[in-house]
Amino acid sequence: MRNITKFILLSIFLTADAVTATPSERFIVNSTNESPLLDGRCGNDDWEPATSIQLPADVTIFLMHDKKYFYICVKGKAEDINVLDLYVESADIGQPHKYHLSAQMGESKLTENGWESTSVQGVRNGYAGLWVPYSGLKDPENRKDPTFERGTHRQVQIARDKFPGNTWHMMFTVSAIKHNDAWSEFTFPENGDPENTLSWGTFTFTI
Repeated sequence: MRNITKFILLSIFLTADAVTATPSERFIVNSTNESPLLDGRCGNDDWEPATSIQLPADVTIFLMHDKKYFYICVKGKAEDINVLDLYVESADIGQPHKYHLSAQMGESKLTENGWESTSVQGVRNGYAGLWVPYSGLKDPENRKDPTFERGTHRQVQIARDKFPGNTWHMMFTVSAIKHNDAWSEFTFPENGDPENTLSWGTFTFTI
């Protein structure tokens, strides 16, 4: 009962917010005729048609689509690890989803209990991606302190039929970015809230 009450209160809050919220920013996602390789690199010809979004600390988000898939790639600096949280919702589904890529990749959805995993080990239901590659141990003798490769780019493709329609609401959070001698995190839109889709950007596909 407590969880149901919490969910009802959250719904009331979001409804009230809808009256005064500034409309989310709108963006066009460019189309491509060729599916990109999920190879940890988005500065090549595969991504030339993409819509690009610039974040602080020399981080760039590339977005594009074809008739079957949506593609995203996050490119940082050579010293960055580039952890990605991608939040997606479409009006036809009305169920916010999150795709997290760090040392592994997973999918979750927002419920009255918060973000709950929908991932099944070894199964990717309508999505694929390149998470942060493992590169060894700082203390191999004691098998402790794993390290991860820097400078690779995070990539995800999502089947468009998971979120029907030509317009998706999305938010991106990129973390493990070196900025001013510290590990930093950046969100787009800047004031986006993972649990309030009204604060996300609105992205339209061209085909």
